[in-house]
Amino acid sequence: KGVYHNIDVSQPTEETVDYKQVATLGVEALVAAIVGILGFFWTPFIIASILGLVLGILAQRKIMRAPEEITGGAMTMVAIVLSAVLAVTSSCWRAYAFYVSAPPGYQVVPFDNMALTKDGEVPDEIKALDGHKVYIEGFMYPTKQHAGIENFTLVRTLGHCQFCSPGTNPADMIAVQMERGQSVKYKANKSVSVGGILTVDPDWRKRQGAIPYSIKASVFR
Repeated sequence: KGVYHNIDVSQPTEETVDYKQVATLGVEALVAAIVGILGFFWTPFIIASILGLVLGILAQRKIMRAPEEITGGAMTMVAIVLSAVLAVTSSCWRAYAFYVSAPPGYQVVPFDNMALTKDGEVPDEIKALDGHKVYIEGFMYPTKQHAGIENFTLVRTLGHCQFCSPGTNPADMIAVQMERGQSVKYKANKSVSVGGILTVDPDWRKRQGAIPYSIKASVFR
């Protein structure tokens, strides 16, 4: 008679591996933070740093709510810290560069200071600058002419359009007239700095479509 051995015919157990989803918002936050480095060279890119900070905070909250399912906490923290540092440092650098670039004798005026009051009036600090040399940074409103421009509209933001947004603050626009014999080239999607004599029109409300500010410019950078 043969000898029978017990043979294990049970099915082999499969090893289970827990996979975690990488936080998508964390990846997006890190990409935005990296793009924000360009904020040192071009002001609008500072928004990327701010976006990276917001996305990073949202991603971190999502990870904390489901740590067993979502990973990427370290990456997200790097994005948050990098975005915060870049947002502050690039903003300070751009402000410093703008103030330092102002010609001697010109009063540096941030465009935000030109905004009308709640009553729709020109701020007193801006009225006091009427007839004085000011230096202000903004964007050239799109024009068909690309060179030899003697007058243009300086606007506060890139996306400014008084026709697309009827409620736009009139003080977000400044009529610029270059000094006689001077002309400039159109700069698309790039901030420009204008220096010249500011004129505050006290009767601008009496004319439909009028704006309160104009500058006779001798400096364009």
